[in-house]
Amino acid sequence: MTDGTYSYDVFSRVTERSPEAGNRLFVCGRDSFLAEQVAERQYRLLQGYKRAGDILIQNALADPYDRDNLIFPAIFNYRHYIELALKAIIEEHGPFAGVPLGRKDHELPDLWRLFVRVAAAFGYDCSDATATAVAGCIAEFGTIDARATAFRYASNLDVSTPILPSDGLDLVRLHDVMNGIENFFECIDLHFTHKADLVAEAWLAAQ
Repeated sequence: MTDGTYSYDVFSRVTERSPEAGNRLFVCGRDSFLAEQVAERQYRLLQGYKRAGDILIQNALADPYDRDNLIFPAIFNYRHYIELALKAIIEEHGPFAGVPLGRKDHELPDLWRLFVRVAAAFGYDCSDATATAVAGCIAEFGTIDARATAFRYASNLDVSTPILPSDGLDLVRLHDVMNGIENFFECIDLHFTHKADLVAEAWLAAQ
């Protein structure tokens, strides 16, 4: 809280804090307001998971002490951002293309296939270099973390251990490539919106 009634150093690494009677997690305050409307909440989630991944990578690079801990939530946040971005585009532009989102699972390759169908309806060829690069990253995630569990749990439901890359990770490259993916989704969303608006204007003009 920032109203002066509660003193706590949120940036302190070490704390001797113990649980106390009456403690609650969701206490009214003015630090942050949770979005109530679906459209805003969808936007906040989309922006939040990507930004959370960025912040975790930046902190991991700045402080080696936390590096091997922060990488798990960072990659999960990035994967979830991609999932939300694909679902948002399919839900927003799928009706124009006659492509419903259908069941809301976590499988990125299936979502990408729906995205490709939506893109085709807008005249966008997903075989170009940019889309192919994004498709490759999505396929990579689909192989390493098919069900969005590999970076959340130490073992699978069948108690097997998820197979993760064993040769280390280039965190700067990870951060950089994710920025490219984010730019792709934002630009393609604007492109689809513009084309849909043109079609709607043409239809109205013909009436």
